[in-house]
Amino acid sequence: MNKVAIMTDTVSYMPEEIANKYNITIIPTYVIINGESHPENQLDLVKFYENMPKWKEENKLPTTSSPSPDDFVREYRKLSKDYESIVYIGYSKHLGMTVQSALLAKKLVKDGLAKTKIEVLDSMSWGGAQMMITLEIARAANAGSDRKEVLKIANDMIKKANLIILSDNLYYLAKGGRIHKARPWADSKISNTAILKLDASTEGKHTPIARCRTKGETLDTLFNLIRGQVPVTRLHVAINHADALTEAEQLKEKALSQFQCEEVFISNIGPLVTIHTGLGTRVFSWWSED
Repeated sequence: MNKVAIMTDTVSYMPEEIANKYNITIIPTYVIINGESHPENQLDLVKFYENMPKWKEENKLPTTSSPSPDDFVREYRKLSKDYESIVYIGYSKHLGMTVQSALLAKKLVKDGLAKTKIEVLDSMSWGGAQMMITLEIARAANAGSDRKEVLKIANDMIKKANLIILSDNLYYLAKGGRIHKARPWADSKISNTAILKLDASTEGKHTPIARCRTKGETLDTLFNLIRGQVPVTRLHVAINHADALTEAEQLKEKALSQFQCEEVFISNIGPLVTIHTGLGTRVFSWWSED
């Protein structure tokens, strides 16, 4: 029997080919459109992006929901047939109920899966940061690490991972109630790009860092922030975007020109988070090797 199964959710926005390569189980979150619930990874993302302006204008943005405890119970039971233990790492509990659902499911299967150790971890992030944390523990699990070794790596990675959001419009975060300490900026009439941080250093809550008036100022502020937090060493980078591929590619080019990057991932922000952040959002996540 294999040692450790690794699980995450679709809010990690991990490309399918990476999940398949490292045997990572991805549990979907849901988007409700016109009263019908859809796993977010089964929606046509291009059409979803196209409909966002119309939904906003009509004040009919889709709503979202976390996986249910039953969703997790099914996955736990399935994985328990082949693995001694299961490690699930989810997006910040301050952004949704998915971690809570996973914990409740763990209690529900406690007796039936008594021989299977189940661990539920809060990444205190989402998107690229969550994806890279998951990827590192999956690499360890695939190499034969046991549950305790995987948990140590996971807890170290949660502390190392950084996530920065570049948002030109905080309307969506404010509407969804997930804006936390950046609330005053959402009410401001000043036109600019807000830079927010959300990771273990902010306890998984959106925390305002800076506001910038130009694209150049935004990039300089972002990369000065990165440079101030890490030594000049090897970086692992993930960039997410909501229909802003050109800007994402520019972030990649600038990162490659300024740092030694071991790997750089680019992926779309899916429907669930796009509803809460809006189109054009860019997210830059990284961790630094010791």
